[in-house]
Amino acid sequence: MAEYAAAGRSIEVPAQVCPDCGRALTGWSGYWRWLRDRVAHHVWVRRGRCPACRSTHALLPDLIHERRLDTVDVIGVALARSIGGQGMRRLAVAMDVPLSTARGWRTRHRARAPALLARFAGLAIRLGDGLADLPTTVEAAAMAALAAAWSRARDRLRDGIGGMWRFWNGVCGGRALATNTDPRLGIIRSSR
Repeated sequence: MAEYAAAGRSIEVPAQVCPDCGRALTGWSGYWRWLRDRVAHHVWVRRGRCPACRSTHALLPDLIHERRLDTVDVIGVALARSIGGQGMRRLAVAMDVPLSTARGWRTRHRARAPALLARFAGLAIRLGDGLADLPTTVEAAAMAALAAAWSRARDRLRDGIGGMWRFWNGVCGGRALATNTDPRLGIIRSSR
């Protein structure tokens, strides 16, 4: 995290395609934003512009969740602990985040759990996992499906895949906890 923040504007982003029309994006400057990983960092986020449809997009790295201050590793660990039974007050103190922030993550995850379960169960099955013995609660089942999909993807790609929470964020396009209700904009959209 500190390395990413220290790189500032010199961050290089590989070629990207427009999520709206599939054509190549061109560089379109960027913006500074805060990102917290126990410590606040000021990070540069590149933007891309599609010359065809004229839309612009923030090119978020896999450690940044859209519209969230904290890194995906912090959010993911907090979600796993809260779903595992840790109380929200104790969790907020341990993660050094406001209680309202931790509750907000859990509330959004609870609302998105059915879609997350469908997304990661489908991915795990396509990658060869049978998903035997999923937990009975939707939130816990979504976490178990995520772990299974990440494990299978890691087996196939070896060093080409990061940690589970960055995998979660990448598969969901940075929107795992998004507030939108339009499936075309959320995690259920088809991949190209």
